[in-house]
Amino acid sequence: LTLAPSPFPDSGAGMADADAPPPAAPQRNGSTIGATDKSAPPSSVMVAVRVRPQNQREKNQEEANCVHMGPDGYCAIENVNDQQEHHKRYEFSFDYAYDESTEQATVYKNLGAPILEKAFNGWNGTIFAYGQTGSGKSFSMTGTPDNHGIIPQMNKHMFEQMAEVNAAEPDRKFLVTCSFMEIYNEVLYDLLDPTMKKGTAKDKKASHLDVKEHPTLGVYVAGLQEIAVDSHVKIQELMDQGNEMRAIAATAMNATSSRSHSIFIIRMLQKEVVAGQQKDTRATINLVDLAGSERQAKTGATGDKLKEGANINKSLSALGNVINALAEQCKKPNKKVFIPYRNSKLTRVLQESLGGNSVTVMLAALSPAAYNFDETLNTLQYAERAKSIQLKARKNEQMTEVGQLKSQIEQLRKQLEEAARGGGGGGGGGGG
Repeated sequence: LTLAPSPFPDSGAGMADADAPPPAAPQRNGSTIGATDKSAPPSSVMVAVRVRPQNQREKNQEEANCVHMGPDGYCAIENVNDQQEHHKRYEFSFDYAYDESTEQATVYKNLGAPILEKAFNGWNGTIFAYGQTGSGKSFSMTGTPDNHGIIPQMNKHMFEQMAEVNAAEPDRKFLVTCSFMEIYNEVLYDLLDPTMKKGTAKDKKASHLDVKEHPTLGVYVAGLQEIAVDSHVKIQELMDQGNEMRAIAATAMNATSSRSHSIFIIRMLQKEVVAGQQKDTRATINLVDLAGSERQAKTGATGDKLKEGANINKSLSALGNVINALAEQCKKPNKKVFIPYRNSKLTRVLQESLGGNSVTVMLAALSPAAYNFDETLNTLQYAERAKSIQLKARKNEQMTEVGQLKSQIEQLRKQLEEAARGGGGGGGGGGG
């Protein structure tokens, strides 16, 4: 088992002399959600990269740093362990580039808060974290009990914002539901199903989830539980319950390595009456923590862990092929490009998030150690290509004539009463 090779051709990232200073203000891809009109989504996927501090093992090995972050989304990487490439710097420009000192609150403010704001206005949103195993994806998405990541911060902010809206508009009603699922060895599991086995002991025969497609809803997972919640505390309880069920195991690279991809789903429904019409506003937020790409030589995986790693790499390779095809489609809008969504459960589930009705953010997590140069460069190439994906997000609003509905209901009630008095015999003529 080896790390899935990058499915991308030359990413187009610039190369410069390693001694050259970073540019002061590289061009950004114009997809920053906060920079757009509140009534419209960004035009493309927003991409951020974040490098974690060196871990204790890397410090003990006296690993050199190979990643350099600069202002305005600048990121560069150089292979300091390869004498032939020692003076090459691979340069990239993203919407945001976070160094190891970046606070969790800053990441949420830039990436999570704008997605939540869009959700309140009826736009679907997705945030997914990608990177090699042990690069800090789960820390950015979930965090720790005393240093919250994007998901718990978003949950708390969501209910605070609802309270503010209700104080100003008492007639607006909210309904929030949550679901939590994982993709383990290419099988979908409901993490909120208490009858499901924990960890890696799951039996695929016990899973009853399936990916379906609806003309209005798009791609969705049939059979997945939706649990109504009325506070961020309740959501946190569901997250803790689901995380207890996740497939996790120790490898040489990561003591708590995720052996599955997880997706935490928040659905928000708002109801209000506007000028005699009932207005329904819906939004779905997908918060995706991808399992890390692996190299068997580094993780030391054997047996079931080897199989898990192979499935992880296979699905991530499929994701890379989808990103590549979507980027190609954007470059050549007049050419029909086949998008291989059905090549894995991961890409099928994320179909709406990548090429459908969603405002999407990708957070690429990086290891700073030169020992991981190849994996880090591969991650940056993923991120570089994802910038090109054009979004097709649309507002999920529906207006209904309240008075008209009440009249129709009253008319139906009278018809039922008349039918009951006549013994049910007034059914109406048959169709031709």
